[in-house]
Order: sequence, then C-alpha cells, then structure tokens
Amino acid sequence: MVLASTYARVMRSRLLHFAAWTPVVDPYGVGDYGACRRGVFHKLGNIREFGVEPRVRPGTCSVSLSFVSEGATMVRTVGGALVEAFPAQPVEGTLELELRGDSSIFIRTGKLSETELVGVDAVAGQLLGQRDVNGRAWKQGWRVIRKLYVATDPVILISSERGARFSLSGRAEALAAIEAGRGSAEVSVSSSQADALQITSGSGPVAFDLFRVRLSGHAQVSFDAALPQPESSQQLVGEPELDDEWEDEIDDDDAELFERARAMPW
Repeated sequence: MVLASTYARVMRSRLLHFAAWTPVVDPYGVGDYGACRRGVFHKLGNIREFGVEPRVRPGTCSVSLSFVSEGATMVRTVGGALVEAFPAQPVEGTLELELRGDSSIFIRTGKLSETELVGVDAVAGQLLGQRDVNGRAWKQGWRVIRKLYVATDPVILISSERGARFSLSGRAEALAAIEAGRGSAEVSVSSSQADALQITSGSGPVAFDLFRVRLSGHAQVSFDAALPQPESSQQLVGEPELDDEWEDEIDDDDAELFERARAMPW
C-alpha cells in the first residue's frame, strides 16, 4: 500500500490527477464509482448498477506525458563503454537510472489518450436517490470517474524509497525508445529495491478525474456514509462536485463507503 500511496500522492500533487492503481494492469472505465483510502481510489462498481448508462466521448487527439523525479540521473552503456546516446544498431546496451528526489518515480509515454463522461451534471442528477437492483441507495460520498487517461506502451518505474536505482537492459534501439516514452517487452528491468513497480509495455489506464454527487444549492454537504440516505429522488436535485474543488490532501473515506453490493437471498 505504501508504493500505491507514493504514486497516488505524486500523481495528485504534481500532475493534478488521481492515480490508477495498479497502472495499466487494472481495468477502469468512465462511470466507475468507488472510494479513496490513503489517496488511492478503490473501484467498487459502475453507475450502470443504478440504472444510469454512462455516455462516453473519446478525445480528439493524444499527447505525450513525461514525469521524472527531481535529481534523476541516467547512465548509458554499450559493450561496457559509456555513450551519450544509444546508437541505431542491433547491439546490446544498458540504461542505469537513479532517482534521487523525494519520490522515486519515472513516467513516460508517447501516447496518452482521454475519454470523458458526457453530461456530468445530468448524471449527478440521475444518481441522487437512485437504488440498485438489490435496493441499495446511492451514497453521496462515492466518487465517480469522469475522465480516464489511457497510456499506450508506457514506461513506469516506481519505488517507495528515495534514491531508487533501476537497470534496464536490451537492444540499443529499444532502450532509446524507452527514453522517448515507447516501452518494449523486450527490455528487462531490475531494481535495487524490493518494493518497486516496473512497467515497460502494454496499454491501459494510468490516471483519472473524479466527481461526487451533492445536493444542489448546498455549499457544504457531509459525505458521512452513516447519515440516513434519501428514500426518494423526487424531491432531491443533485449536482456534481468536481475533484478540483477538493482539498489537496484527500482524507480517507468512511469505511461504509467501501461496502460492496450484497446479493439478495431470492
């Protein structure tokens, strides 16, 4: 959990998004809902369970992303000799990466695409007071993914320890691609720390933006899951509270928000 919290903290404070954990590996979708613990979002389900079908709009373009911990150093070697850059030749090489900053994180991808939820205001209005097929009421404290960022062949190296070292070895052209943010399964990675994550290929979510549902016209609303939930949506109007309205430090959500749906006995 320390590794996940480290990644989530940096993603939130430096890149202004919530971290998908585990990045690339775990599936997330627009309209997924859940709760946060130690800065990490835990998916519980999708708003479809409450009769709301998320309409998804893909982004019109993709961008590159590069984030490296402050004080990072790279050492490139080919055939045991130091080089300034990897040659475009079929030779073996090594890239030694040391991350000396407060956090040991290296994220690069040449292609980051975005999808978003259409009509967030309308969705928030639909969710307030809704119940799923088991009779469970929508809880205002739940957080919903409104934008999802998916990376293609990213390079993600994370350690919970300061001063982590990563060693990447493989063909020189593949290592050059790694530096440019194009991962490859042909590159092998080792770390000086046992508590580390290394991803150098694949495609999947790396971050997202969230919202909660609150009563319309209320500047301050308690998200305590222990409070009574509304019995009817007819007298209630919901609106979204976007994550850019939240405090930089995200408090742990109430334990009751982590309860999953229970199947009814019939």
